[in-house]
Amino acid sequence: MKSKRTASHFPLHINPDKLPANVGYDPRGKGRWYYRKGQGRANRGKALRFGNSKTTLAEIWNHIEQIQTDSIDTFRGISLKFQDSRDWAILAPRTQKNYQKLHNSICGYELQSGGQLGDAPLDAWTPGGVRRYLEKRASISESSAAAEVRYIKRIFSWAISMDYYLSANPAKEIKLTRLSVPRTHYVQDTDYNLAIAVAPLIVGLAAHLAYLTGRRRTDLLNLRRTQLTDVGIEFEESKTGKLTVVAWSDELHTLVDMLKDEAGDSMFLFPRRGSPSETMTGSAFDTAWQRVRARMKAQGGTPFQFKDIRAKHASDLETEEDASASLRHSGRSVTRRHYRRRPTKVVSLR
Repeated sequence: MKSKRTASHFPLHINPDKLPANVGYDPRGKGRWYYRKGQGRANRGKALRFGNSKTTLAEIWNHIEQIQTDSIDTFRGISLKFQDSRDWAILAPRTQKNYQKLHNSICGYELQSGGQLGDAPLDAWTPGGVRRYLEKRASISESSAAAEVRYIKRIFSWAISMDYYLSANPAKEIKLTRLSVPRTHYVQDTDYNLAIAVAPLIVGLAAHLAYLTGRRRTDLLNLRRTQLTDVGIEFEESKTGKLTVVAWSDELHTLVDMLKDEAGDSMFLFPRRGSPSETMTGSAFDTAWQRVRARMKAQGGTPFQFKDIRAKHASDLETEEDASASLRHSGRSVTRRHYRRRPTKVVSLR
């Protein structure tokens, strides 16, 4: 039998026995109604506050029914809701693309009990469950596991801020320090020169352009003739949306002239083979770079990832301040941790 609520602190026009479940009233100040999802101290979660002392019983019921109608009960649901929000719209296109991949990976994860993780009820998400997911995914790829847990943490944080989820963030206390070890490989000049020598002309030109400018592969492949100005090359970074102008040097001018000759009449400096109206795809370039790595290994060199060239650019600049400015980092800590890789020289004892 449902117990009656005391009417001592409720507004006089409200019969507390006719209130929806999990609705309470705080009489302090002008008064505020609140709603908690779930029952019991362990499950009641964050209080969603609304109205005041003059709110009618009908308005309370309408408000709660709207909350329950708008409620999203799965991770897939709140993730898709995030992707339909203003917070999503202001993200850089590359970030959106990466988040969509993380969404698909998390939501498509097969549970031992059957079904997919994305369709599991939100009430089933716990810190221990997120930790077990992290360890399971880390056995395959530590970097992917860390990125997925960061996305889980962000989605729950966003859902809480929007009152779509009224409990604690289950990923908030998950530590990723062990999984976030940055790459330390510094590309030696001999290996860099070998890569340029064994690469097809257009791939070698892309690699050297990456070294001279410090730009990412995506920004290089999308380079258009209209970005070539009197003062330098304009890049709008796909990841951050920041506008960067790389000033001309004699070497950079010569390199770009070679690219223009190779591109012919295409508006792109790296046109797609057989389709000059389109840019070379990232997958096609990655395949070509894998062949470069294989040729390097066959000749006794140390193969490296294309993104290591950006770190070599930062490492070969004279100061950390120059490197941070060139890569357009908001602080030097990211530059120092992930991009300044040149080994430190010390003096021997004797």
